[in-house]
Amino acid sequence: MKAHFRHKSKISSLISLCTVPKRRMCAKNYHIRLTFLFLATSIVSNHAMILPPTQRLHQTHIKSELSHIIQSPHIGYIANATTEIFIIGTSHFSCNSASEVKSLISTVKPDGVVLELDPERCLRLTKQSFGIDATGKVTASTSTDAQGELLYGADFVAAINACQELDIPLFLGDEYTQETRGRLMRRIWELDAYSPQALFRSLFPKGAHTKKGSAPLQSRIDVVQTFVRDPRKLTPLVVTTSPPFMMASAFSLFNEQQTAIAYDGSATISPLFDASLSNSIELGFAIIASFLLSCLLFNNVIVERDLILAASTVRASNVLRSLKENRSIRKRWTFKTTAQDQKKTTSQSSSLSQEDKMSINNSEKRLVLKDPPLFTLKTPIQKGMIRRLNLFEPRWLKMMDQLKLNSSPSQRLQLGCVRCTNKFYSATAIDGVEGRYADIIFETTGNMADVIEVKEGKRPVSGDRRLSVILQGGDSFVLDKESVTLCDDGYTVASTVEPISLEDQDSTLYAASHEAFDEVVRIVVVVGLLHGNGVVSLLSDTS
Repeated sequence: MKAHFRHKSKISSLISLCTVPKRRMCAKNYHIRLTFLFLATSIVSNHAMILPPTQRLHQTHIKSELSHIIQSPHIGYIANATTEIFIIGTSHFSCNSASEVKSLISTVKPDGVVLELDPERCLRLTKQSFGIDATGKVTASTSTDAQGELLYGADFVAAINACQELDIPLFLGDEYTQETRGRLMRRIWELDAYSPQALFRSLFPKGAHTKKGSAPLQSRIDVVQTFVRDPRKLTPLVVTTSPPFMMASAFSLFNEQQTAIAYDGSATISPLFDASLSNSIELGFAIIASFLLSCLLFNNVIVERDLILAASTVRASNVLRSLKENRSIRKRWTFKTTAQDQKKTTSQSSSLSQEDKMSINNSEKRLVLKDPPLFTLKTPIQKGMIRRLNLFEPRWLKMMDQLKLNSSPSQRLQLGCVRCTNKFYSATAIDGVEGRYADIIFETTGNMADVIEVKEGKRPVSGDRRLSVILQGGDSFVLDKESVTLCDDGYTVASTVEPISLEDQDSTLYAASHEAFDEVVRIVVVVGLLHGNGVVSLLSDTS
C-alpha cells in the first residue's frame, strides 16, 4: 500500500509538470505535454490497471469474497478510513460456527483476532481440545461431536488454531466469569436492569445496512435469518432464557396440583372465583416474572459484556497500529509448564561450589551485562519506583535462578522491564505433556530494574516454590526488534539495550504517534451471536 501511495505522488508530480500555461510553450511541446497529462490522468483513475493480469484477477477475487462475507447474515461489518472490523456471531455449542470462523479468518487474513474469552476459559477450552488431564498429560478422553469438534467452544478453538497457523495475533476480549456474576448480584435490585429494550433491539435491529455510495460502512447481524439458516444456533438464546421459563412452568404445575388437592371432593365449597381463572392469572404473573428475569440475565450477561468486548476491540486496534508503526514488538513461542526441569535446574544450581560459580560469572559476565532477561509488566515501572513481584511460574523461576547463577555476589542483578500491551496464552501439547503457546506484544521502550531482594517461599495451597522479588526502577532504554530472542525456558532476552533519556523517549513516542499512517488495520471479532449487534453498534459509535 505504501508503494501505491508513492506511485500516486510520482504521478502528481508528473501532472504538475504537464500543467504549464499554454502561452509559455510552443504548440509542439504543448501537445506532447497534453498527451502526458492524458496518460497520467488515466493511470490515476485506473491505477489498478497497471497491475499484472494475475494480480488484478487475484484482487478482484478477494473483493468478491469480502463482499460475499459482508452479506452473510451472521457477520457484521464496520469500516472507516483506518480500521476494518468483521464481527462474526457464533454459537458456542456444536453447529457450523467453527467452520465459519476458520473460513472467515483464512479469507480475510486480518491483522488480529479478538475472542470472547478470558484467560481462564481460554486455557480450559484449549486443554480440552488437546485432551490434557489434571496431571498435565495428554489423553484421548475429550468430549467431541461426530466431526471431532468440542461440544462447547469449538468456534474459539478453530479461531486459535487458524491464527497460530497464519501467524495472526490473538486478543482475549472478555471479563472473568466471577466479575460477571458479581455484577449480576449487584444489579438485581436496579429497575433498569429488567428493561426488555436491549433484547428486542438485538433480535430486530434497525438500520441493518448503512452505505456511502456503493461501499458499506456498516452492516449488522441478521439474528433471525441466522437462526433460520442454522436452527442449532438458537441454543445460546434457549440457554439464556430457559431457566426463568422453566421456573414458571414448574410454578404453574405446582399450582395446578395444589388446586386439584384443594377442590378434590369438595363440592360444597364455593370459591370466590373460578379456579381456572385463578390459575390463568397466576400463570400470567409467573410468565411476566420469568420474562423480566430473562431480561435481567440478558442485560447483565450479554449487554454489559458488549461494552467490554467493544473496548477490547478498540484496544486491539491501537496495539496492532503500534505494531505497524514499529512502536511495539511481538514474539510468539511455545514452552513446557511442568516443574520437573525446574527442580533439576535448582538442585544443580545449589550444588555448585563458589569457585564454580565465580568461573561461570567470569566467563559469562559479558553475557549477563549485554543480554538482560526481559520481564513484561502490565503497568510500566519508572525510575526510582519500587515494585514487588510474586513469581511462581517455572519459566520465571528459571529466569531468576539463571540470573543469580551467572552473577557474582557483589554484582547487581538487573532485569529489563517492558510494558506488555497484549498477552495471550493457550494450552498446547509438547512431547506428550502440557505446554503453553505464548503470543506477547510489548513496547520497544522500557526501564532497567535492580533486584533489591529475593525471598524463597511456598504457595499456600499447592506448596510449590515461590519467589518474592522486590525491584527498583532504573534508567530507560529502547529495544531493537531484531535484538530480542527467546530462551528455551520460556522467557525473552535482549542482546542489545540502548540507553535513552526521558526527553528522547517522549519525543520518539510523540513523533511515532503523529506520523502519517496510511495502512488499514483489519480485525476479526469472534463473539456469541447475541453479542454481535451490540458490539457492532458500540464500535460504530466510536468510529
